Amino acid sequence: MITFCVFLLSGCGTTKWSDTARTGTEQLLISNAIDNAIGKIDFSPIGDKHLFLKTDAIKDATDHTYLAMALRQQIAANGGVICDKEEEADYIVEVRVGAIGTDRDDMLIGIPALTVPSLPGISLSSNTIPEIPFIKRTKQRGVAKIALFAYNKHTGRPLWASGNNQSESQARNLWFAGTGPLTRGTIYDETTFAGHTIPEFLGGKKDHYLKSFADRSIVFREQVNEPSLRDHAEKKFSQTDKTVVPAPTNIPKYPDIPPTTPPASNYPVYQSSTPNPKY
Repeated sequence: MITFCVFLLSGCGTTKWSDTARTGTEQLLISNAIDNAIGKIDFSPIGDKHLFLKTDAIKDATDHTYLAMALRQQIAANGGVICDKEEEADYIVEVRVGAIGTDRDDMLIGIPALTVPSLPGISLSSNTIPEIPFIKRTKQRGVAKIALFAYNKHTGRPLWASGNNQSESQARNLWFAGTGPLTRGTIYDETTFAGHTIPEFLGGKKDHYLKSFADRSIVFREQVNEPSLRDHAEKKFSQTDKTVVPAPTNIPKYPDIPPTTPPASNYPVYQSSTPNPKY
């Protein structure tokens, strides 16, 4: 009976784990640095222009698609009209990137991992001693340096330059005697320990999450005469070539005959059978 109960309670389960090619922390560091760098740019000088955003110079930069979309959002939010084709715009806005990436540094107080040399006549199952940390700290940061330049497409004359705008984001992890990590940084809303929120006084100085334009929800008002899909369709139809049918030239012509009125003598006269009454 006991064996049967043990058999019923026994079992096993498996969970499949996978990791992306890039860690979420790396992506957050880069996107946060990009947002903060773009947030420093004043787009008001090009706020009322028809613009084409030229991104050829950044196609090899890390997360260049995210950078281009963030720039388009800020240009549109500041009143700029973004054109999909270069020939539709009056001004060209070029983007350059000085740096987009991450770096890190580690600190260890304890015994680092060691490799024990093999001795003759002695066989060991493993000749590597893992690290034994007492205090371990990992610091990772993302950096972004962005600049824009606008010029008149027709004349080539410069219109506006944003200057270099640089920003940095950070993520720090700290372990005590193998426990942790104590996680802090500008990409996090609050300090956590082993994934759990802790009071601020235990975490020391807290780095609040750096809010940027991308963190705000914005609803834009449409203009009174905002063009619609129907307007574009009517404009496209009005610009299409129309077939002109020539007027016929072989229509026979007849002489104009003026209308005639028959004389009064032609109308019949009827006699009344009842004499006129006398008054």
